[in-house]
Amino acid sequence: MVNFARCHEQNHKITEISNVFLYLIRKRAMCDTDCARQLFFEYVSKVRQHMEMVDAQFCGRLIQSQDRLMVNTADRFLSGSVEIKRIFAAYLKDWCDERKQELKIADHAAFVRDTNQMFGLVLDRIQRETENLYPLIRRLEERTERVAA
Repeated sequence: MVNFARCHEQNHKITEISNVFLYLIRKRAMCDTDCARQLFFEYVSKVRQHMEMVDAQFCGRLIQSQDRLMVNTADRFLSGSVEIKRIFAAYLKDWCDERKQELKIADHAAFVRDTNQMFGLVLDRIQRETENLYPLIRRLEERTERVAA
């Protein structure tokens, strides 16, 4: 059984951190604060955890179904996940040192632009999950419950 409550909690936290961080970084001086740095790396961690959970629990369940729509949707999400992870890794390489847990911002305007794009990509993904993936998982679980009863 998929843990929707945990997933919604993750989505809420990612959205909240995203909104606060994007607000903070408008001013260059805020980018150098411990608060901004901690928020950034908490965001990175939450996004990775969420993507792994969705890939394994949601897409994994859908791929095992006999329903072609569910399998195709899961395949699309997994392909998108690979691409988002690739883009996210490049973004992180450009703007931080993960080992040292430091941001590396030489060009503030470029950092803000790239961060808005990256965070927007993640939020779009969460929206697509909510609209496309979650209803299919619910339908699959309802079918499984009917068969088990």
